[in-house]
Amino acid sequence: MTIDEIYRLVQTFANKEQRGFITPSDFNLLVKQAELELLNKRLSIVQEKSQPKKAGGFIEESLTPEMAEQDIAPFLISNRFSANLSLVASGYSEKEVTLTDDVLLIKEIFILADESSNINSHIPLEIVKPEDINKVLRSSLVKPSMDFPVGLMSGSPTNGGLKIKVFPDSISHVMIYYYHMPQTPPQWNYVTIAGKPVYDPSNSTQSRFPARVHGEIVVKVLEYLGVNLRESQLVKYAQSNEVKADS
Repeated sequence: MTIDEIYRLVQTFANKEQRGFITPSDFNLLVKQAELELLNKRLSIVQEKSQPKKAGGFIEESLTPEMAEQDIAPFLISNRFSANLSLVASGYSEKEVTLTDDVLLIKEIFILADESSNINSHIPLEIVKPEDINKVLRSSLVKPSMDFPVGLMSGSPTNGGLKIKVFPDSISHVMIYYYHMPQTPPQWNYVTIAGKPVYDPSNSTQSRFPARVHGEIVVKVLEYLGVNLRESQLVKYAQSNEVKADS
């Protein structure tokens, strides 16, 4: 569905429940929150690698980790980050990567190929637990090197940002593949004609979720409006009714 079809479906069901006209600004705010909630739900499933308990008969509750990962694939991007010296104590510093605040969940971290370090391919960087880092750093067998780099993660996306201390300190850059929330959320924009808002596709932003998630977005927005609708009801409606643009 386009963002316009999502908007018109929301209007259709809101009108049926006598919730009144949903303004474009209200809809844009709600659809942004709906996408964030559905994205976080799938990130949780992917991270925990477990299927949520089925409840209420919603299609979304039958999600497997594999399906969830497919749904959020459009939110997966990669960026190159610098590893900078960070003072830990007087006379002692470590290399640290500071991530941007759009990082929701990290999928992979690599050291970039570097001729000066004799690295001719991307090498995975392993994240270790805080309780294990001292053992790793002191070990003669698994001590970090450019061939076997490790990292220690700290912080949080909502409290000062995520940081990764990287070892060895000869690492200068890393490539991180991560899931993010786009700065430009889905948005239904319009032009005013005869005093009425008319959909403007050229200035609107479509949902990044695949089509199979769009029904969940409609259900979630309606939920915020106090309209309880099962996704199965939405599917039946979509199969038996063609959503028409406002004339």
